[in-house]
Amino acid sequence: MRRLGSVAVLLLLVALAAPGWCASGAPAREWRVACETVEGGVADLYAKELARLLAEKSGDAIRLDVFYFGTLGTPSEMFELVRNGAMEFCLTGPCQSSYLVPENQFLGLHFLFSADPEVNGELLANSRALNVMLNEKYMEKGVRVLSYFAEGEMFWTADRPIHSPDDFKGFRIRVMPSLLLEESYRAYGADPVPMPFTELYTALQLGEADGQENAPATVQEMGFMEVQDFLIGSRHNVYVMQHVVNEAFFKSLDDDVRAMLMESVAEASLYIRRVQMELNAARLKTLVDELGPGQEYYELTPQERAAFREIASGVYPKYMELAGDREFAKVLLDTFRREIAELERAREGQRAGD
Repeated sequence: MRRLGSVAVLLLLVALAAPGWCASGAPAREWRVACETVEGGVADLYAKELARLLAEKSGDAIRLDVFYFGTLGTPSEMFELVRNGAMEFCLTGPCQSSYLVPENQFLGLHFLFSADPEVNGELLANSRALNVMLNEKYMEKGVRVLSYFAEGEMFWTADRPIHSPDDFKGFRIRVMPSLLLEESYRAYGADPVPMPFTELYTALQLGEADGQENAPATVQEMGFMEVQDFLIGSRHNVYVMQHVVNEAFFKSLDDDVRAMLMESVAEASLYIRRVQMELNAARLKTLVDELGPGQEYYELTPQERAAFREIASGVYPKYMELAGDREFAKVLLDTFRREIAELERAREGQRAGD
C-alpha cells in the first residue's frame, strides 16, 4: 500500500491535535482492541505491531491498548462489545461470531485450505470471497473485518492416539460455538462439546472433554499438554483470526486517519504472515521436546489424512443449510475454493520457473 506523504502526515497531525491533544503530550486518540488470546500469542503480536505502526505514523497521536484473553469475557462477548460500540476493535476467530454471521462458518470446514502456508497467507489477505463478499454480511450487522490472518495450522491434542476416523468414536472434543464444527466432528463419529475457550483447560483436566483443536502456538501458550497425552499433527484446518472494527466508528474517522489505519493494517498483516509460521514452528519444537513419559507426538500420514478428508468432504453441503442463504453460501464457498486453486496453480508455476 502507498505510504502517506509528508504533507498528508502533517495535515493528519493537525487534525488529530485539534479535537483532543493535551499539553501533557497524551495521545489525542486512544483506541482499544480486545484479543481472544494471551499475551505473546499470534494475535497479540499482530496487535502490538499494529499499535507500533499507528503510533509511528501518527507521531504518537494514536495509542492502541490491547485487552487480553479472559479480561473482557468470552470471544463472542468481545465481538459484541465491538458491535455495540463499547470497543473499537477485536481479534477473534470467525466461529466466535457465526451466531450473527452464519455465512462465515465455511472457514471451519476441514481440509478446505491449501497445504501450502504461503498460498493461505496470500488467500486470507486478498480473497474476494472474504474481504468483499463475506464482509458485506458483517457490515449489515454493524461491524467490518479489516483483515484476516492465519494463527497457524490446526493440530489435535487428545487423551488417546488419533490416527483414523474410527479413533474418534465416542471421543468428546471441545469445539468453538459453531454448528458446522459440530457436524464436522460428528461425521468422524466424535461427540463435539461446545464450550468457551476460557473453560477449556479445566475441562481437559477434569476429563469433561477428551481433546481439542488448536495451532501449536496456542497449545503451548495454554499449557494443554500438561493435561493431554497425545499431540497429533492433523493439519486439518487453518485457524483464522479476524480483525473486526465497529462500522460506525470506522465511518466516523477522518479520511486521513482512516487511510493511516488501513495502511497500518496492511503492514501488520504482512508482518504476521511471516511471524506466525516462525512462532508455530518454534512452539511445536518446544512441545515435542518437552513431552514426558507416556506422551507422544504423531504426524498423520498422507493416507491417514486422505481418510479424514474423504469423510470431511461430505459435510460441505451442510454449510449451505446452516448459512441461511443457500445460494449466497454456495457462491461464496465456490469462489473461495476457486481462489485457492488459482493461487496453487500460480505457486506451482513459480516453482517450475525457479
